[in-house]
Parts: sequence; structure tokens; C-alpha cells
Amino acid sequence: MVSDLPRISKPPTSGKAERIISRDIELMARSCRRRFPIVVKRIEGSIIFDVNDNAYIDFTGGFGMLPLGGQHPEVVEAVKSCLNSSMTTPSSLYTEEAVELAKELARIAPIRGDVRMLFRDSPSEVIDVAAKAVRWYSGKRVILSFTGSYHGSTEEALMLSASSRIRKTPARIIDVVYGVGRDCANCPVGLDPEKCRGECLKLSREIVEAAAPGELAAIMLELISLEAPAPPPTSYMEALGILAKDLGALLVANERFTAPARTGRWFALDHWNFKADIVCLGEQLASGLPLGVLAAREELLDMEPLDHEACGGSVLSISAALATIRAIRDEGLVERSGRIGRNIMRRIGELAGELGWRAHGVGMLIGMRPIGADRSAGEIMARMIVDECFRVGLLLWRIGATILITPALNIEEEILERGLEILEEKISEISRRSRASSA
Repeated sequence: MVSDLPRISKPPTSGKAERIISRDIELMARSCRRRFPIVVKRIEGSIIFDVNDNAYIDFTGGFGMLPLGGQHPEVVEAVKSCLNSSMTTPSSLYTEEAVELAKELARIAPIRGDVRMLFRDSPSEVIDVAAKAVRWYSGKRVILSFTGSYHGSTEEALMLSASSRIRKTPARIIDVVYGVGRDCANCPVGLDPEKCRGECLKLSREIVEAAAPGELAAIMLELISLEAPAPPPTSYMEALGILAKDLGALLVANERFTAPARTGRWFALDHWNFKADIVCLGEQLASGLPLGVLAAREELLDMEPLDHEACGGSVLSISAALATIRAIRDEGLVERSGRIGRNIMRRIGELAGELGWRAHGVGMLIGMRPIGADRSAGEIMARMIVDECFRVGLLLWRIGATILITPALNIEEEILERGLEILEEKISEISRRSRASSA
């Protein structure tokens, strides 16, 4: 029953959980970060049950990877069917599932012209393929990325990332140039987003022209960053199109966290009727199973077989992705994501304004962060709120000082309401306590 959710009856790290967590810490790499000390027993929709029979409301949507929540019946059925027939099919052989998924994506992908697909086993891998494809096609070597962006953990994807939340070896400057990242809620050049005409892109143009004149192969774009999920104004997108045209650069959109349907459209690009040359997708498409998808203009994937590795992508993940897309479409979740997201924004936005926070986002990708606080103080406050919500059974995630709200697209409205009540209570309590202590 929703009325007894969330339910915390035992400390999450007690009993069997304590033994499992201790062994995990002992055996796993230190870089394997678990966001919460929960040992999962099962997931049902937007509820996570641990081995101590505690029940948590999941406002992370599986940390952005479960658009349909856990154990969606159509996805489960598709995976079971594949398990019983073709789970071990090598990707070097033909399958109907791969063709059907490619057809479904080709219908909706915001790509200029005819579309080809390439499947891999992770979103980081397809970023690597995208980087190789644009260099091969253009004959140029440099890719423009932006500060604050995150594109993955393989070597090329990591070099293209410029997020403060990751550490890495120095980039090969000859291959990657970092432009000024867009953060319209906290403009890097101090302008009003309503009056801006892409001033940060003008600075990025100057950087490219100084560092690699005539050598820009592509612009790598994370359209809506998790660190700052405010959508760009139309003027920014117009300026982006002009920049790409003037510099003769291809456009690569990384929609790992924004598609499918997370923002209230199939793709975030659809909000501006904007077309890219390449769009990259990740495991969200496959309801959390490992998958990377690259959708591109046909000529960009005309490399000969020996010019790049063959297709990857487990048929199990491809089957899950096909079921996920069809469930989103059949259940009207694209439209629901937009409607529910607007309702959350209205509700959270009012409270945020009262407490000195700013809410921003689009669809069911929403972030909140304190206004005016320095980075360290903002992160401390955000961490306190996430920790306190966890203590009473609500799971949220945090990147820096931004608290993210990304529930499953099909979350039951009663569960959503209960989670929002908890969030409102805790953010009010901690924000007011913080104000009182600093007075």
C-alpha cells in the first residue's frame, strides 16, 4: 500500500547487509562508488526493497537508467523470451531484434537525412566511435567539448569530458579543445539568459580559432547537463547552429541522460526542432541493461568493416531497448513526462524561491541548487538534504550542489506525491536551520 511507503523498519546496514557491504568494500575497486548503503533485494516500479525489507521511494529513476522503473512487465517478457531463444547470439550475426530497434530509432532520431545505426555495449564506447567517425569523415582532428560536460569513462569519452566531478589524466590538447560551458541558471559571462545571444559560444569560437584554426571536426554537445539541467534558450541553439556552419563542424549530441522521453520529448533536441549529425544514446534506452547506440547520417557510418570494430550490443539489451521504446510510446509516456515535469517544476519552484533555491529543468529531468552559496557550502547543504531524505526512505541523487529529481516516467502519482512531500519537508527544515545558524 502507498500509505505505508516509504518504510524503514531496520537500519539499512544491519544484519546480512552489513556482511555484504563489508565484503564489497574488501573485494571491489575503490573507484566503485555506491551512492547509498543499500543492499537491494528487488525493485518493483519506483520502489526499491532491501535485504532488511525496507522500502524506498526511488526519485532517481535508477540514477537515470530506468525510465520505466524496475521490472516493467513488457521489458521483463522481452528479456525472458530472448533468454529462452537467442541470448548468446553473437553480434556478428543477423537478428530481427537489431533490425527492429534500428527501424524504431530511425523513425524518431533527430538526424539530418537518412540514418544508420551502430550498437555497442556502453554509451562511452559510442562516444569513442563518434569521435573516430567525425575525424574520418571530415579529415580534421579537433573536437570542441565544453566545460561541465560528461561523456563517459573510456579514454576518448573521458578526454571529451570536462566535468568538475571527475578526475582524469591531462587531455591530448591536439585532439580536444574545451569551450565555455553553458549554465543559463548561473551564466558564465554574467548575462540574463532571456537577453543572451549565445555569448558563451562566441568565447568558444575564439578559443577554437586560436587553438586549432581550420581543424575543427565536430562539436560534442551535452545539451542538458546533469550539473546544471536548465534547458538552453532558443537563441543559444540558433547560435550553436551558426557556429557549426561557420566552422564547418559536425554536431554530435550526447543524449545518454535525456533520451528516450526524459525531457518530455523523445529527444532533448526535439524541443528546438534541431537536427544533429550524430546522436548518442545509452543504457536508459535498454531499461538499464548495458547498451550504447549511435544514430548518424548515413555517410558518417560508411566506414569499411576493417576501418572500425564491428557492431556490438547484446541481443538481450537490444530486446530490452525495443520493448522500452514500445512501452514508452504505447503508454503515452513522452507526453506524460512533459506534463508531470511541469507539475513538479511548479510545485518545487514555488518552494525553492521561498527558501533561496533555484529549480530548473525540463520534463522529468529537474535540478535544484541553492542561490548565492559558494560551491563548498552549496554542496554541503545539498548533501545534507539527500542524506536526510535517504534516512526516511526517499532516494535522490546529487551532483555538486545540484539535487536531481529524475523519477521513472511511469511513477504512480500517489508515490510521486509522497516523495515530493518528503522532499519539501526536508529541504524546508534544513534550509531554515542553515539560515538560522548563519544569522
